[in-house]
Amino acid sequence: MPTKTFLNLSAEKQHTMYAAMYAEFSTYTLAEAKISNIVTTAHISRGSFYTYFDDIDDAYQWVLNDVIADIHQTIDKKDIISSTEAFILKAKTSPHFDFLSHYYIVNEAFLQQKNVKAAQHDFRLLDTNSTADDISQWLVIQSVHQLIRAFFLNPDKQAHIITTLHMLKNWRTVG
Repeated sequence: MPTKTFLNLSAEKQHTMYAAMYAEFSTYTLAEAKISNIVTTAHISRGSFYTYFDDIDDAYQWVLNDVIADIHQTIDKKDIISSTEAFILKAKTSPHFDFLSHYYIVNEAFLQQKNVKAAQHDFRLLDTNSTADDISQWLVIQSVHQLIRAFFLNPDKQAHIITTLHMLKNWRTVG
């Protein structure tokens, strides 16, 4: 995550850094991304980069968290399934498509191999006090995340994934 030094930069400089990192991570997988490309694009020194972030993984995590937060802002928590369908239908034209494709195809496994905590997202297990509604909601959340992953791994299966979302919604309505 960014250091206090980074957070004390002007919003314009932070945005310039973010844009350079986002472009790099949207073009290259994390294994292929280069700090030299980021610092050249952002017009900063390599030393400045290390003043702001521990390493390229740290910078990637910051950008990833921002992308995920941006996507979650579009999700209607009262209708997660329909929001997920809308997201998947628009995903190919989303500005985040390349970034997320790299994430699901390569970067997620790369981060897990390096044991980066945030790679596992925020997977919560149910507890013994969970109600039937809690369990149903948990199942829906796990399902939509897996379907999003399936879409980015196999975009040509979009129609089948949408059908699966409809089946999930029907199950939720009937159940």
